[in-house]
Amino acid sequence: MHAQNIETAKIHELLGARHGGTKNLKFKRKDVSNVIASYNRELVGMDVETSLVYFQKKREEDPEFFYDVEVDEDGRLKNIFWVDGRARRAFQDFGDVVTFDTTYQTNKYSMPLAPFIGVNHHRMNIYFGFAMLRSEATISFVWLFQTWVKAMYGKEPKAIITDQDPAMRIAIKEVLPNTVHRCCQWHVMRKASEHLGAIYNMKEGFEDDLKWVINRSYSVSEFEEGWRDMLQKHGLRKNRHLKNMYASRSEWVPTYFRDIFFANMSTSQRSESANSSLKIWINNHSSMYKVVLHVEKRVESIWAQESDEDIATMKVVPKLSSFYLIEKDACEVYTKKVMSEFKKRIKRSQLGEVNEVEKNALYEVTIKEHPTITNWIPETYMVKIDKLEELVSCSCKGYEFEGLLCSHSIKVMHHVKMFHLPNRYIMKRWCKDANARSKRSNIERSMEFGSTKEQETIRYATLKLEVESLLKMASRSSDAFSQFQEILNAAKRQLQEVSGEQEITCETNASAMTPSQVILDPPISQCKGKRKKPSRFKPPSEAKKPRKCGICGSKKGGHNARTCPVQIN
Repeated sequence: MHAQNIETAKIHELLGARHGGTKNLKFKRKDVSNVIASYNRELVGMDVETSLVYFQKKREEDPEFFYDVEVDEDGRLKNIFWVDGRARRAFQDFGDVVTFDTTYQTNKYSMPLAPFIGVNHHRMNIYFGFAMLRSEATISFVWLFQTWVKAMYGKEPKAIITDQDPAMRIAIKEVLPNTVHRCCQWHVMRKASEHLGAIYNMKEGFEDDLKWVINRSYSVSEFEEGWRDMLQKHGLRKNRHLKNMYASRSEWVPTYFRDIFFANMSTSQRSESANSSLKIWINNHSSMYKVVLHVEKRVESIWAQESDEDIATMKVVPKLSSFYLIEKDACEVYTKKVMSEFKKRIKRSQLGEVNEVEKNALYEVTIKEHPTITNWIPETYMVKIDKLEELVSCSCKGYEFEGLLCSHSIKVMHHVKMFHLPNRYIMKRWCKDANARSKRSNIERSMEFGSTKEQETIRYATLKLEVESLLKMASRSSDAFSQFQEILNAAKRQLQEVSGEQEITCETNASAMTPSQVILDPPISQCKGKRKKPSRFKPPSEAKKPRKCGICGSKKGGHNARTCPVQIN
């Protein structure tokens, strides 16, 4: 129960409830505390080693389980990374886009827990490994990204979303030069709220205009023009923070990434979601071993959820919500969650009006009103289409960014009687069988990925698991024992003929899977951005309400009456 983060008093009460009340227990609440304290003392100085022993055991159970560590000159842990075999395989299918975040500190060493997170074919979180870093310096990120790519069989993501950490940016350019790096839009807007809070209150409509030009610009030229008009309208051309935001616009503004697949992700919100689920079980007093255990439980839960969704997708036949044949085609290939999103697009397609600009080639789709958004500003999109070649593209770049046809494209396709969903617009990663490869056996995977040495290790560990079950059966009786010996001798002769060796041994592989040195626990880290409270960046819904300034009435400027910019001016 302690492992599940249940308080000592609650543990005592729960045990008492099983025996008719705490009065019937032969121990006191203090005794429970002493047992827990004794357990924690056993980990002092052996936290890292205990975690590594656990990893060794995981590797025996899962031949593709991967972990690596980096130590300092004193033999203390600097950085550690681990990932299970299924995640390594899943990365081959869903590793096109990942988010990476180091803002959550969940252990007594103040080492950030940094997960690599993607999205699977059910639009759910999927973990591609975890790291704990003692330093958020460039050299640490370089080691981590190199180790991560190695664990993913050399495959790099096509795109990655992180915060605006400069050390991280340098490391990504060095290790992942072909990966598109995007800064988390939520972090950018959070900083904007801190610096521009007073202006939000003083300049009516400015906050809405800022968000509109950022989120509703569908081309670089449209954004540039909208930004200039916004600054001119509100008289903010000399604002320092807006200048900084504009200078880094190509790193975070959506329009600069609309033609790149991001699985509809623009922020590290998936990392935030992962952090919130883990904080229930671990905190800044947790040992590394406890963090590892609960991370693994979370990973197992994710795989179980994926399996449940796979079953639901195969069993349930989605009901058609329209007479569009394109919906019927989509139902046959997309997963349940993806199909739900596609249905929304079909429904939204009915809102637009189509005007032909160039016969059978270019159409204008205008959304004049929205059923749920008040004060809707009409929007116009240009859709190019070639019915014979089954080609369609929209100025919103919806398919390029999300991997699903947008409502504007669907509207025009229906208008020109292009009723079926072209195969070229069915992205494999959203299909029912998208994870078929990641479910294949270790033996099949060992023949496809990894170095020769790694393939040998995987084959050895896989065979070891198979043989152990045979040994149990062979040792149950004398007859079974004798028969198994005969089988072994025959197999040995056959293998010697195949390999040309006189002796068959795997001592090298076995020794490679045992720790070669004792790694000491790390000291308490002083990472960049470290806070005592809170231990992670909180979304606005969780943040403490700010105080109101007595001069300008602002709650967003991060100032008071003494430091109010209105008073200073």
